[in-house]
Amino acid sequence: MPDKQKMKGMVAIVTGASRGIGRAIAIEYGRQGAVVVAASRAASPTGLPGTAEQTAYQIASLGGKALAVHCDVTDEKQVKSMVDEVMAKYGKIDVLVNNAGLIIVGDKFLDIEPARWDKLMAINIRGPYLCCRYVAQVMVKQKRGSIINVGSRMGADPTTGGGTAYSASKAALHMLSFTLAEELREHNVAVNIYSPGSVKTEGAWLNEWNHKNWDSRYEPEASGPCAVYLALQSAESLTGRYLHRDDFGKKWGPAELIQKPA
Repeated sequence: MPDKQKMKGMVAIVTGASRGIGRAIAIEYGRQGAVVVAASRAASPTGLPGTAEQTAYQIASLGGKALAVHCDVTDEKQVKSMVDEVMAKYGKIDVLVNNAGLIIVGDKFLDIEPARWDKLMAINIRGPYLCCRYVAQVMVKQKRGSIINVGSRMGADPTTGGGTAYSASKAALHMLSFTLAEELREHNVAVNIYSPGSVKTEGAWLNEWNHKNWDSRYEPEASGPCAVYLALQSAESLTGRYLHRDDFGKKWGPAELIQKPA
């Protein structure tokens, strides 16, 4: 563990923490001293490896503290139960990372059946809505907190490709974040969008559309420092922003990392 832990004493919920970006963020939060609530479904419906318990175990093996929680973010009762459990155990929630998501990229609009569309929207929009709804209640009472919604360049720029379903869901998440940031500003709760760029995750590999730029993609661990920085923000310091991984250390991030113009 580092000598100067930036998140010591904080409690952070990370959804979709069983693999990929969520797992990497959860582990980095643990390294930085946070109590990490690693949330995910009990098992991947597509059979992908990784569980919340494995993420929590790795955090503990590194000397950190973690709690594994099974939670389907589209189920209101499960989300409420997760928040109630965290509050009962720790009495506060400092950070929420809405990372759980589903990807449909490369498919033509007319080839996406309504059932697939609805499932994607449930996970990518209803999930963050429910998590924000229950966690924001806690943060408003605390008068502090940071909500980080994992967005995408595909939700901000239609020329990047990807397709209607995923792009539409992320655009909706972005607007949810912008407007929620304004609503929660008076309560000192930050809400920001973190766009990780193209990442080498197990889920991404399942779709051949992602293979074309695989070698140039980031490792999931590249998101760790970005997510730590955002976890430390309040409405007074940074809120209502769309922040891309490529700009970390250039246009945003710790002052000592920002590149000064020559």
